[in-house]
Amino acid sequence: MGFKKTAALFCLVFITGQALPSFSFAAIDSSVEAKSELSKVTRQIRAAESEHKKLREKARAVQKEILDVRRKMVSAASSIQEQEESLGRLEEKLKEFEDQQAFMKNRLEVRKMQRVKVLAALQNLAWKPTEALLAQPLEPQDTLRSALLLREAVPRLEYSTEGLRKDLTKIASLTTAIRAQYAQIKTMAKRLESKRRNMNALIQKKTKLQSTFASESTRAKEKASSLARQASDLKDLLARLDAESARQRKLHNTMGIPTGAFMAARGNIPFPVKGNIIKKFGEMTDSGLSSKGITIKTRPNAQVISPYDGTVLFAGPFRGYGELLIIEHGDGYHTLLAGIGRLDTSVGQSLLAGEPVGIMVADSNPSLYIEIRKNGQPVNPSTWLTNKKG
Repeated sequence: MGFKKTAALFCLVFITGQALPSFSFAAIDSSVEAKSELSKVTRQIRAAESEHKKLREKARAVQKEILDVRRKMVSAASSIQEQEESLGRLEEKLKEFEDQQAFMKNRLEVRKMQRVKVLAALQNLAWKPTEALLAQPLEPQDTLRSALLLREAVPRLEYSTEGLRKDLTKIASLTTAIRAQYAQIKTMAKRLESKRRNMNALIQKKTKLQSTFASESTRAKEKASSLARQASDLKDLLARLDAESARQRKLHNTMGIPTGAFMAARGNIPFPVKGNIIKKFGEMTDSGLSSKGITIKTRPNAQVISPYDGTVLFAGPFRGYGELLIIEHGDGYHTLLAGIGRLDTSVGQSLLAGEPVGIMVADSNPSLYIEIRKNGQPVNPSTWLTNKKG
């Protein structure tokens, strides 16, 4: 019995001794594998963090470059508008010269006719001998009157000749001035075209840079279009757009325009386009309604800018307004621009004061309709806008 117990104990010790090393190696292998997996995951996390950091830095760099391009666009737009204004003055001066020339030519024709009549009368008298004149059955006073008229005819003829000479000199001078004006206009038009090409290059660069955020822009545009279809009128559209804008700011935790900034700029905000006011606030429109804004006659393809810092709430067709641009300025203020031929901005984009937003149509009689609204109610834009240069 003792032998059996001893043998059993020996076997147990032998089996246990064989099993222990095998168990220890498996545990070690499992631990090494876990550590390797953990190290791999850690490296992946660090790589992801590094990539995310690079993307953030790239996004910041892109945003900085976009801002730089936008500032260049503000400067370029200002230069274009100055060129348009100068070109407009040259064209007005040209018209003035041409009107003067037409007047002088008309007066020249009148004087020519007067001269012809005087010469015809003198020629008629020259064909008649003095004796024949005395023999004519005229009353003494008629004969005296004829003599007096004949005596005055020569000085008048000389005066008429001098007047003709002056008119011809004036016409020649105006013709020279008109030619010089045409040359100036041609040079100015070339400069303007060059500046517009530079502007188009900046717009393309901005568009390319902003394509990084194209998905967000597309969603914003689709949302704005949907709200436009639902809106019953312009006031309703503004209310819907404002609500969506507030929701987006809350969602992304972003700030709007500083409170009171737009109000403080009252009377110093530049007109969005250069031109002449042809319809004032409150005047009757063709439809018999009171105008809620002002209408400005512009040059074809005139540059249109944002009058103040803001965010584009809407950019596209709306009811009878055609292409409509709505810019939010904060504190319930909005600028509405209608009549633009080509829009160079899109929904959701932030704008700097003076930043180009589009160009007018190319037809012969373009006009821009401008409204400023406070909490959906129209206010007189003329009390806010100025032609003064900052």
